[in-house]
Amino acid sequence: MFLKLEELNRGGLLVSGAGIRMQVGAYPETIKDTMLLGQGVPDLYLLPDFLFDTEAGVSAAELEFPLYFNFYVQRRKLRLICRRDQVRRILGVLCEALFGPRRLYLEQEFPEGRLAPDFPDLELEMSFFKKDPEYGQLRLKHFLDVLTFDDLDRVRVDGALLTRLAPNSYRLEKDGQSQEIVFGYRSARPQPEAEVPGPLWKPPVFGVTVIGSGHGFDAATSTSGFILWMDQKGVMVDPPVNSTAWMRANGINNRLIQDVILTHCHADHDSGTMQKLLEEGRIRLHSTETVMQSFLTKYSALTGLTREELSSLFAFRPVIIGQPFRIAGAMFTFHYTFHPIPTLGFKVEYQGKGFAYSCDTLYDPARLSDLHAQGYLSEARLHTLLDFPWHLDVLFHEAGVPPIHTPLEVLADLPEEVKSRLYLVHVSQSSIPPDRGLRLAPPGPEHTIVIPVDPPNTSMAQKMLDVLAHIDMFRSMPLERAHEFLQITHYLELPAGTTIFRKGERGDRFYMVMSGEVEIIPDQQHRYVFGRYDYFGERALILQEERGADLVTRTPVELLWMERRDFLAFIRDTDLPGMFRRLAENRVLGSWKLFDANRVLRQMTALQKNQLTILLRHDEAAAGSWLFKPNDPVTRYFLVDQGCVRVTTPDGESLLVGRGGLVGEPDRFLQVERHRFGARAEESCQLYHIARADLARFFCENPGTQVRLLDMIQGVRYQHQPRRKGPGGGFLGPGQSRTGPAPSPAKA
Repeated sequence: MFLKLEELNRGGLLVSGAGIRMQVGAYPETIKDTMLLGQGVPDLYLLPDFLFDTEAGVSAAELEFPLYFNFYVQRRKLRLICRRDQVRRILGVLCEALFGPRRLYLEQEFPEGRLAPDFPDLELEMSFFKKDPEYGQLRLKHFLDVLTFDDLDRVRVDGALLTRLAPNSYRLEKDGQSQEIVFGYRSARPQPEAEVPGPLWKPPVFGVTVIGSGHGFDAATSTSGFILWMDQKGVMVDPPVNSTAWMRANGINNRLIQDVILTHCHADHDSGTMQKLLEEGRIRLHSTETVMQSFLTKYSALTGLTREELSSLFAFRPVIIGQPFRIAGAMFTFHYTFHPIPTLGFKVEYQGKGFAYSCDTLYDPARLSDLHAQGYLSEARLHTLLDFPWHLDVLFHEAGVPPIHTPLEVLADLPEEVKSRLYLVHVSQSSIPPDRGLRLAPPGPEHTIVIPVDPPNTSMAQKMLDVLAHIDMFRSMPLERAHEFLQITHYLELPAGTTIFRKGERGDRFYMVMSGEVEIIPDQQHRYVFGRYDYFGERALILQEERGADLVTRTPVELLWMERRDFLAFIRDTDLPGMFRRLAENRVLGSWKLFDANRVLRQMTALQKNQLTILLRHDEAAAGSWLFKPNDPVTRYFLVDQGCVRVTTPDGESLLVGRGGLVGEPDRFLQVERHRFGARAEESCQLYHIARADLARFFCENPGTQVRLLDMIQGVRYQHQPRRKGPGGGFLGPGQSRTGPAPSPAKA
């Protein structure tokens, strides 16, 4: 072997040897991995066959920071190897990040439109950052050279011949030597068994937990991002990549956060945002229309989803510049900063105290005044940029390399009283001058900055109704039932290690988790952790059985509970008895263990598994019977439990789907009305079926599961190249294989 292949920690493969130094695939912050290796950041990158790792929830073609480094530090171009059909997509992503969006929506983002006194000319402002002493007005051609595979899937580079053998499989030949290179996506690598999480951390009434405070070139730290807490509920601001895993490792309950603020579309701010949107539940995303459209442009190009499909995965909440906007009970006021692309800063007011965030900006009074004199900034715009709310209780201000960031010297010259309330982000600790009164915002929940306030007057009734609103099966109940819920529901607080009930006991209560975690232990080999908004105990009540497992509190918990008679009366005259019975029966039949046979479904949380289990209906199919034929209406989908199903295309190709496979029309957003293929039982089968409308609702509430599952079968990752021969994706799930005349079912 004449090449050295190194898997990078954050994703991607580094190929070096014989005068070649090339990175295959580029995950967010991968540049930090190559910097730590000590051999320099490569200038040659090979794009994988799909640009977005759906399972990991991040881009596999994050070239923005390697591009910056090669141009501004090395003063050379980045060279990119890709398929011809990928060129337009990746160039669109890079143009959006480097030069900003082509269209701005500012008129609808200011209360007075263009009549607003401080209405900015962002196009003119962005043009200031596009100038270079050597090249003049910068264009993408100054940053990048693109090499594409020819009709024979070959490309020559650095005296070598690179041949694409198959998706993500290549052969490199040079000087009579040859070696194959296989790229594996990060999500496809074996992962260690997940450890049971540690004790939960309790957020403050008002405060800030820093996830990262570094910048995109700081190899020792995570990029800047943080969580704002109001009444112990969180708002995530530009979450760094893998923030959910970071929260889990630090005992922060992910369900405390339903709101995300996206400030702008540079990779160190939006990469983790996309990942967060594909986690459990439906997120509210707050930004301006301009920033949101830029986000959709980037990630529709990367994922292959249309803008409409992508925007359907979350709830967009547009903010108005300068107009107070309530998020999670606090008042936010946003403004546009001075940066190469449209970027938002904001202040927050809550319970009489305040927090301000500059975000990425050039805050330099002398420089800004000079730009005003040159005509880049109006008088009112200049005052807006200079009027940072230094009086507020906690201040987060970025510092970095001018002219796109704030010089440290400017912040060091602030009054000592202001610096006592100031924390720096987007900067390395080593860059902060000593003895100037400046400090880095400290990451980690143990360093949470608490802003003392009086707790809001949140009643127990409000907290109880919050739980009611988050339990999926209760959402369809009319509003007048909320009063009954409050009357029959009781509050219980228990310390960690308390046994709530034991296996074999009579069931007499239905439980809902308000805070904390409980552990259900059905046997010595299995354990399931339930947390905020999960519920349990319904099976014994509905089926009139004994408890099927021990239940113990893992942490201090707050529970809500109903007596059996009250619970049954509450759900009477609704569809809930049948749904709860189906949930209980499907659990008995082992639906959760069946989910584990599906690569995507096994990643679901306990809440998601409950939601899907309720929708499943047990079914059987005799050998040779049709589940559906070509051109049949699409009414249901099938999850294979025992046996196998043969999926056949009109041209006669077929495959077998085994345990864990989800069989049905693979349209990404369940919009195709009729099946384009057929499916019938190869042998006697035990199955579950789920109505199309029910699956659509489940996907709406769980967009990450939707995208991952449907991407796997729709071929999103290959939709921009000719489709490989195959069955047309007429199945959903991993328990399948291509078969010949005498096939045997593949096991998941």
